[in-house]
Amino acid sequence: MIQVLKICVFVLVALLAATFVIDSDWEVSHQVSIDGSRTEVWDVLVDLERYPEWNRYSPNVRGKVAVGEIVWVEAHLKNEVRQVENVVTVVQPYEELCWQSQDWYAALAQGTRCRRLSTTADGMTQLIHHEVMSGPLAWLIEWVYRERIERGLKLVDDSLKAKVESLASG
Repeated sequence: MIQVLKICVFVLVALLAATFVIDSDWEVSHQVSIDGSRTEVWDVLVDLERYPEWNRYSPNVRGKVAVGEIVWVEAHLKNEVRQVENVVTVVQPYEELCWQSQDWYAALAQGTRCRRLSTTADGMTQLIHHEVMSGPLAWLIEWVYRERIERGLKLVDDSLKAKVESLASG
């Protein structure tokens, strides 16, 4: 019995050690063209109080869009709702907004989500929504949540597009 316990402990320690050695970072990205100016897209994107009007993935977001400030995001991952604490890392008006998860597990797996805006040749706004998951347990987040996160990025981008275009059409 003691021998089996020793083997189990050894296997567990080996798995934990491998987790810290193996690079398991991963990323997802989604982009969409929006028939609206970067100003119009940005204004909707940073108006956190109005997210319930249009954001079907994260309808409840609270905080302040300023570097170093905390933003709480309610993420709807299929049938699971998670509250994620994020620190705002980049605010370049009309160009880029990024925040990074700061929950208790951030040393083990941390997501950095950025939205970048540019103007296309035909005057539309190109939104690139990019997330990088890093840390020793990023592989676990990928295994459990990747598909839901990819769907979520698409859902929020399509929702943002619909909101901006509906404002433009009056």
